[in-house]
Amino acid sequence: MDIIWGNVSEVQSTELLKLQVTHRKDSNKEDYSDTENIQMKSVDIFSIPENPSERELQVVKENLDGRFVKCEIEGRDQNGNLIAIVSHSGQGGY
Repeated sequence: MDIIWGNVSEVQSTELLKLQVTHRKDSNKEDYSDTENIQMKSVDIFSIPENPSERELQVVKENLDGRFVKCEIEGRDQNGNLIAIVSHSGQGGY
């Protein structure tokens, strides 16, 4: 699975965010731009509900806006957004 890391520059909705990509896993199969839109398939962050219909935009913004996150990429949607599992990156940024 491809993995990228970066800083969330904008939370666009409870399911979509803009990521400034700073790191890419060396063994990634695809290339990723320095800025990517991320469609959150799931979120592995305790304070954000897993189910998108239970998320509140303000809560997502408070927990993700400006944060360094890890995105495990599952593909792209029809709009070119990356579909990913989003989580905090952990100690040391990775």
